[in-house]
Amino acid sequence: MPIAAGSMNQRVQFLRRIAGSYQPLGSVQWARLQFERAVTISVVGVPFQGRGGKLTVRACDVTRGLTTGDRLRMDGEEFAITIRKAAEVAVDDVHLEIESAPTPALYAAEMERRGEVVSLRRSTPNSTPTSYDAEIDVRAIVTGYAPSELVGGINQGDSRVILLAADVAAGGFPAPIETGGLDTVWINGLQRTFKSVDDNTHRIAGVLLAYDCTVRG
Repeated sequence: MPIAAGSMNQRVQFLRRIAGSYQPLGSVQWARLQFERAVTISVVGVPFQGRGGKLTVRACDVTRGLTTGDRLRMDGEEFAITIRKAAEVAVDDVHLEIESAPTPALYAAEMERRGEVVSLRRSTPNSTPTSYDAEIDVRAIVTGYAPSELVGGINQGDSRVILLAADVAAGGFPAPIETGGLDTVWINGLQRTFKSVDDNTHRIAGVLLAYDCTVRG
C-alpha cells in the first residue's frame, strides 16, 4: 500500500553523473524522509560523520530508473543512494536507503569537527634567511601511520595530512603543491616537508575535495 500523499513533504532533486559531474535528473519530486541513524562514511580510509536514512518517493519513470550510482539533493545537502529496493515493491512507491555524499560541504564539516589549522608555505628559492612567496592557513586532518601502513617509502614518524582543497584554492596558493622542500607545512609550530602529494584520490565527480599528503620532519 502506498504511503499517504500528505506525508510526502520533502522536495527532492535527483542527480545523475553526466560528462563527469552530477546533473539534475527529471523534475523535483516529493518524498517522505525518515532519518534513522548517524553513519560513518569512509573515503580512502578517511572517516566522515554523516547522516543516513530511508527515503520514499512516488514511482514514476525517473524514480523507477534510479540506481546506486545516482544522488539526490534536498535542503542544499547531497546524498548518495546506497540501496534501491527491488522493482516488485516499486509499483506505487520507491524506497531508497541514503547517506551523506562526499561533497565539499561534508569535507569542510569534518575538518571543523576534528581537524586543525596548519600553515602551508612556499619558500622563495635561494633566500637566506628563508622568506616565503606564499603563506596561508589551511584546515587539515593530521594522523600518523599504523605499522601495517609503513610501505612504499612511508617511514615511522611520517604523518598523513589531509588538506582541505577549498582552503588551498581560496588562499591563492600556487598549484601544484610541490615535494622536495620548496613547499612545507607547519603543524603545531613544527616544519614538515612533503614526501608525496596526491591530488586525485579525493577528486570526486571532477571536484578536488582534499589533498592526501605524506609529510616528514
